[in-house]
Amino acid sequence: MLEAVVLAAELLTLGWFLVFSGMLLSMYLDSRGMELPRLDGIGRSLILNARLAFAAGGLALLVLALVEFDLV
Repeated sequence: MLEAVVLAAELLTLGWFLVFSGMLLSMYLDSRGMELPRLDGIGRSLILNARLAFAAGGLALLVLALVEFDLV
């Protein structure tokens, strides 16, 4: 019974990823002809902070992996 539940969950997850990927592809295809909007100060700040957060997360992941495998 548990195997059936796990298989159903995996199939539902695969279906969700397929639908999500289709939506992303559709949005990409719709936006190819559009011109890029100019970002205001708030938009630039949001993009900068997202990049910094991504870099901080990558650095934290690297440090945690080094500590986990006793390389530091």
